[in-house]
Amino acid sequence: MKLALPRISIPRHWVVPNWREEFTPARLLMLSAGMLACIGVIMVASASMGVADAIFGHPFYFFFRHLFYMLLAVSTAGVVVNVPMHFWQRFSWHILAFAFVLLVMVLIPHVGKRINGSARWLGVGPLTIQPSEIGKFAVVLFMAGYLVRRQEEVRTTYILGFLRAMAVIGTFIGLFLSEPDFGASLVLMTAVMGMLFLAGAPMIQFGGLVFFVLAGGIAAIILEPYRLRRVMSFMDPWDDQYGSDYQLSQSLIAFGRGDWFGVGLGHSVQKLFYLPEAHTDFVFAVYAEEFGLVGVVLLISLFWVLITSALKIGRNAEAAGRQFEGYLAYGLAFLITMQAVINIGVNTGFFPTKGLTLPLVSYGGSSLMVVFVMLGILLRIDAETRTGFREKKNGR
Repeated sequence: MKLALPRISIPRHWVVPNWREEFTPARLLMLSAGMLACIGVIMVASASMGVADAIFGHPFYFFFRHLFYMLLAVSTAGVVVNVPMHFWQRFSWHILAFAFVLLVMVLIPHVGKRINGSARWLGVGPLTIQPSEIGKFAVVLFMAGYLVRRQEEVRTTYILGFLRAMAVIGTFIGLFLSEPDFGASLVLMTAVMGMLFLAGAPMIQFGGLVFFVLAGGIAAIILEPYRLRRVMSFMDPWDDQYGSDYQLSQSLIAFGRGDWFGVGLGHSVQKLFYLPEAHTDFVFAVYAEEFGLVGVVLLISLFWVLITSALKIGRNAEAAGRQFEGYLAYGLAFLITMQAVINIGVNTGFFPTKGLTLPLVSYGGSSLMVVFVMLGILLRIDAETRTGFREKKNGR
């Protein structure tokens, strides 16, 4: 006699999960950002121990400060996630004016803090802030609102609407160059150009902007002897490896020592007073020495996931009719992209030496805070877009 066993129906999603629902752009954004931040905490501790012990007598001086900045940045991102997007759109002008005041203050003698010949910092008690980081974010925020308000002017050959935006952006770039901070100017201009391109700016205006940006960049390099020396040393990093080429040559040595799998965490030699700014501008070189090519590929892959997730959040917002949110997400993604690309390019010798940190990885309070604010806004954009889509689907 055969027993008839009951048929058990297993829901399909138990066996074959819906990857689109599991790995949404917001979740991938949080996952990649969290992994990069963890790598940053570890690398700041590893890269700064020798310098911190020599200067402050405490090997974990920079590590504890970076950990404090990290906790503060994560807390700030938690607050930003709960701020509605209409707040950012309404007060974009106020944030732009605040950033302008900070950038002017940093140029005032005895007010701005000058380090290595550049006045880029303001002292606030025991902490320092870098107004250029706030300025880049403020201009992208303003530009997102401008592209919505003046959409027809931007998408036509009406040159006046285009020039109004360029006047504001040019003012901030002029302040950046006065510090001087050529790297921040390049990052901001590239982000704005990307936003204009995705907003549908005519190719005539876009091509003209590209021409003026290239011409202005070349002029800025030629007119400043120290920038010209950096470009010339970039062309051949070994012709003066103990002079103008010192940073780049030491960085390339770190990459060479890293080989495939690296020398191991904490075993870098280049961070021991050979490579300047090992925990800030050149933390990527120390990372490559300790984790090798495999670690470098992993780090770049995490940035790729983070940036593509941010772009997808912007695309979804624009498709849902939220143009301000879409343009803002694009701009924030371009800011992170360009800063990461330039930092990695400088460390590997593809670009001349610039003082730009690696987002989420390098030591630095202002950079870390602003990046986490950007991440919080991107998560808020995704949340509002998905909520609006569900309400529209339910007919509300």
